[in-house]
Amino acid sequence: MPSYALFDDTVVARTAAASTGWTAFTNLQTVFDYARSQNRPLFFQPGIYDSPTTTVLPSNGGGRPLFARAMPGSVVLRFNGTNTFLRIEGQNQVHFDGITFDGQNRALSDYVSGRPALIAIAGNAQDVSFENCQVLNSPGIGAYVASSSGAVFRACYFGNHSVGIWSENAQIKALNNTIAGMQNNGIAIWRDTITGDSSTVTGNFINGVDTVAGGTGQNGNGISVFRAVGVSITDNKIFSTKFSAIRCNGGGLHNVSNNNIYNTREAAIFIEAPGAGIDLTGCIVSNNSLDTVGGGILVANSGQFSDGVSRSVIVEGNRISNVMDNPIPDPGYYPPSTIGNAIVVEQDCVVSGNLIDGAARVGIQAGINTAARALVVTGNLVRNVPIGIGVSNEAVVNTGRTVVVSGNIVNGASLGGIVPTVFTGTTMNRVGTADYGNDLATAVGSVTFGHNRYL
Repeated sequence: MPSYALFDDTVVARTAAASTGWTAFTNLQTVFDYARSQNRPLFFQPGIYDSPTTTVLPSNGGGRPLFARAMPGSVVLRFNGTNTFLRIEGQNQVHFDGITFDGQNRALSDYVSGRPALIAIAGNAQDVSFENCQVLNSPGIGAYVASSSGAVFRACYFGNHSVGIWSENAQIKALNNTIAGMQNNGIAIWRDTITGDSSTVTGNFINGVDTVAGGTGQNGNGISVFRAVGVSITDNKIFSTKFSAIRCNGGGLHNVSNNNIYNTREAAIFIEAPGAGIDLTGCIVSNNSLDTVGGGILVANSGQFSDGVSRSVIVEGNRISNVMDNPIPDPGYYPPSTIGNAIVVEQDCVVSGNLIDGAARVGIQAGINTAARALVVTGNLVRNVPIGIGVSNEAVVNTGRTVVVSGNIVNGASLGGIVPTVFTGTTMNRVGTADYGNDLATAVGSVTFGHNRYL
């Protein structure tokens, strides 16, 4: 039976049995409450400590902060109960450093409906952090944050969960973590309504996300943002996801920049308004590197088919290579417009300064049939694709859509440099024989072509 003692300014816990000056404890609740009541930090000596559910609440431990630490990798807090391992609710200033939390793959009850969680932070808890920790082995969510602000996960490892970190109606910082072996999503930032969020997801390494729970895109993503506004997603490395590396559904004002993405099965960066009333307004997608992906960067939906409106997006300075036509070994839900195309935009978008080297279908697609309005495609380099730059034929033959395609270079497009296209429901096809790839200045319908080069 482990024991604890107070030494000067620190409460020390050890796996050894109680002796003179030491007090035995059978679960973490006892030692957490004692350290808090003494207003002292808690230090764990190396070892394994088994415990059922433990809570950090204003109603226990004297309502005081908790600072618990260990030498990284030396201490495992191992869950041997049911429900949730660690609940932090309504308490400010709770910090863990260097500790491993092992769920032992034990079944978890829902913390709230549909959200089984190994660690839960809720009830307007603030200033909660996990640094240099490991959170391992649960069939639910590694760390779930609800209706709280200022939760920080820094330099932690999340391994073998349904979802690594899930923030719901909360605000978090996920910084420099490693997230591996997720069944459904790596990091999720969701809100019940479109509203401000301002979470930061920076410097994380996410490797391996499956779609065990199925669905049409809500699972299988490295980073999933839903209805949140103002999320920064920068400098992450995301590999091997069944759906998207980064998926932003509704909300807007996101910064998606400097991410390195490899081996995604659908659109690597998916900016979408998935349903009526779930609009996305404002996003910068810049300086990302994408390779071996089912689709590159897709800005989707124009409010025409019971979906929302996704608009006011800048796609700039990205490098995209090896966009695959059939990236999945088994059937699944992958809209054909998301597969094989490097960049697709529909309305109120600027596509500038991107380099595309190898795509199975279209390098840059400006508009999809009637979803084509207010698009600027300028200064891009497109190589080794069937169609270099496709422009919706609806914009080419009709007025009132306003598309500009200028200053681009297309090199090695086997089916056409800059041409009108139509989406058939399965593929993006060239329309007619006109190719505007070398026109100096031409206006056709709603489109202005000029100063492009097709080699």
